[in-house]
Amino acid sequence: MKEKKLRKRRLKDNPAIIIAAFGTGTRGSVVYRMFDRLVKEEFKGLDVRWAYTSEIIREKTGHPGVTETLASLDAEGYRRIVVQPLHVFPGTEYKILSQVCEGFPGLRAIVGETLLHRWRFVDEVLDIVSADFLSPQEGFNIVAAHGTPLAAEPVNILCLGLDTLLSYRYDNVFFSTIEGVPGRQSAFRKVHRKRRDRQKVRIIPFMYAAGLHVEEDLIGEDNSYRTALEDAGIEVDWVPAEYEGVSLPKSLGFYDEIRHCFLERLRRSMELMRLY
Repeated sequence: MKEKKLRKRRLKDNPAIIIAAFGTGTRGSVVYRMFDRLVKEEFKGLDVRWAYTSEIIREKTGHPGVTETLASLDAEGYRRIVVQPLHVFPGTEYKILSQVCEGFPGLRAIVGETLLHRWRFVDEVLDIVSADFLSPQEGFNIVAAHGTPLAAEPVNILCLGLDTLLSYRYDNVFFSTIEGVPGRQSAFRKVHRKRRDRQKVRIIPFMYAAGLHVEEDLIGEDNSYRTALEDAGIEVDWVPAEYEGVSLPKSLGFYDEIRHCFLERLRRSMELMRLY
């Protein structure tokens, strides 16, 4: 009886790249296409995949999750994976992502850092976004992040740190979160306390994509930041951004410098993969 030779799968030499985003089903997803183009220009010839961490978004769009994407790459013969999250804060969601990727059997995965992973990154990002702040003579600015309702979530430390840093740097810029601390009422009270003859507030979305939180919670028609301030007699605006015919409030993903911050995180992970 002749022995049957086992056909071995050919393994890939180069690593694959996974861009991990929370996801959005709104027009704000254009910022993902902008970053995808940047990554593919930088890493020509490498396989670039996207994975989405929000279960709701995956159900609505049919987009793959992280585990599904890892399994697909494993089946195709990849053994090295570099994952770059588009998370702004290094919170619990980022930790879960890291655990899933680094613990996936048969793959060696390196997970890049978030936008605000280090305090020097925080300073860099604030310098970038501050270009769109109203001056003290023009009015006030509310920098609005997502936040978390969980009191024990480590990201609260960074949110409170941002609140402190902005108050040190600027007399007319206030930090706020939609679902955590400091909440929107904290920012509103500061505006009313310092208001005097300055009647304008600019909303700065401190989120990668201008998704539902921006469309509904920040500038929507029902109990949003905008309507609450307008009901108090305050003019509200935001910086518009356009891409491929879509006009949206300027979220972090619209800043070229922010996209390059994430690209730099990815470059560092690729170098670590090469060396180790």
